[in-house]
Amino acid sequence: MKKYMIMLMILALAGPALARDETLLGDDLENGGYGALVVKYGPIMGTEGFFVGGQGGWVINHTLVIGGGGYGLVSRIVLDDGECSNLGFGYGGLFLEYIIASHKLVHFSIQTLIGGGGVGRYSDWDCGEWGCGDDYWRDSDAFFALEPGANLMLNLHKFVRVGFGATYRFVDGVSYLGLCDSDLSGATGQFIVKFGSF
Repeated sequence: MKKYMIMLMILALAGPALARDETLLGDDLENGGYGALVVKYGPIMGTEGFFVGGQGGWVINHTLVIGGGGYGLVSRIVLDDGECSNLGFGYGGLFLEYIIASHKLVHFSIQTLIGGGGVGRYSDWDCGEWGCGDDYWRDSDAFFALEPGANLMLNLHKFVRVGFGATYRFVDGVSYLGLCDSDLSGATGQFIVKFGSF
């Protein structure tokens, strides 16, 4: 009888030790990843601005995306600096996204980008054609950028998703050619094409 009592006590004490640890990222974690082409449109310095760039990263359990993103201004915006200069503007950084009901044909996601960028001026008039001349990029300034947003996505194919969204770009720290943070901050609409394993 003592032998059985001792065995029961050993099992009772060993049970918790043999139990599986609870973890945030368990063994059944599903991984994926994607890259996306992004086209943005919104006002900048009181005029129309088009941006082209990319974003993407590691997809955890079809829900959380951790990666990076970056976008650059492709519209020509002439600065009033007396030198016929154009505005150069780009930003990027850490990209985070939360995907809601990824398996649904139509679903939502919320995102944010935290990083920085640069603003500068360049001339394409030095010898009468684009990009010609020694004085192409003149000078620049750096800034902090934060851009939250939300998207409506469509599962076009197992490996392809398309969608539209809206973001708001917050810029802080601009001190350049009389520009202020509000000149470079603003709302944008975006079109996204994602390729990957979701």
